[in-house]
Amino acid sequence: MIELIIPTFKRLDRQITLSNIPDELLEQVTLVVQPQEENDARKVHDKIFVVSGDNIGFAKTIRDITYEFAVNRQSRFWILDDDLKFLRHYETEDGKLRKQPMTNDDFTELLSETEKWMDDGYVQAAVGTTWANPLGKYPFVENSRIMTNKLYNGKELAKVWNDIDWIGCCGAEDFYVNLQLLTKGFANRVWYKFVVDAGESYKDGGCAEYRDEDYHNDSCVELQKHFPEFVSIKYKEDNSKNMKGKMLARSQVQWKKAYESSQTSTLTSFFNG
Repeated sequence: MIELIIPTFKRLDRQITLSNIPDELLEQVTLVVQPQEENDARKVHDKIFVVSGDNIGFAKTIRDITYEFAVNRQSRFWILDDDLKFLRHYETEDGKLRKQPMTNDDFTELLSETEKWMDDGYVQAAVGTTWANPLGKYPFVENSRIMTNKLYNGKELAKVWNDIDWIGCCGAEDFYVNLQLLTKGFANRVWYKFVVDAGESYKDGGCAEYRDEDYHNDSCVELQKHFPEFVSIKYKEDNSKNMKGKMLARSQVQWKKAYESSQTSTLTSFFNG
C-alpha cells in the first residue's frame, strides 16, 4: 500500500489536493503540519503528522517526512503538494493526447502500477505536471524532472537516507534530492499517462510565505554549485501574480546525464577492481 502524504502550511482552509483524492483513499492520507497548526489541522483531517518545529521551511519538512515514513515506518509513500488536481491523458486517433480528471479507477491503476515499479527496484518516482509538454513522454519517462510530488519506496530509501543531504538547496530541494539519488544510481520513472495540475506558481501560503526573488535565485545558484556538470541557469522575467516582473532563475538540468554518470562510475569501479 502507498501512503499519501500532504505537507501543508497556512492553507488549512483550502485543501485542494485533499479534496481531489477519492473518499476510499482518505484513510491512506496523512496531513503534515507544523506544531503551530496542529490543533486546527485535526479539525480538517483525522491523520496528522507534526514536524519538528515551526517555520522550518520545506526542505526540513521533507527531511522529517522521509525520516518518519522511510526510516521509521519503511512505508511506500507519495508526498504531494497541497494544491494539486489530478488528470489522466488519453491517446487520440491523430496521435495527440487529451486529458480528463482522474477517476477512482485511475487512482487505483496509478498506485498499483507504481507499486510494481517499486517491486522491480525503483526507489523514486513521480507523476508529471501539466507544466511540461507530454508528447513523447506517454505513458512515462525515465530519469526525468520531479517536482510538486514524489513517490518513494521507503524500505529501500531508508538504506541510503543518511547519505542524502535533505536540507541543502532549500527552494530547489526536489531537484537537489533527485540529482543526489540519480548520481548514486537510483533511476526514477515519471508518469505522463497521469499528471498533476499545480496551477500558478508562487501562490499565497505554503512556500510563498518566505520565498522571494533572492531566496529562489540563491537556491538555483546553490544547486548549480553542487552539480555544475548537470545544471545550468537561465534568467527569465516571471509573469505569475506574486512574482510578476521579477527576474527568476530557471535551472536547466540534464537528468539522464546525471543518472548515466552513476553507471559510468560503477563500471569504472568494476574494471579497476
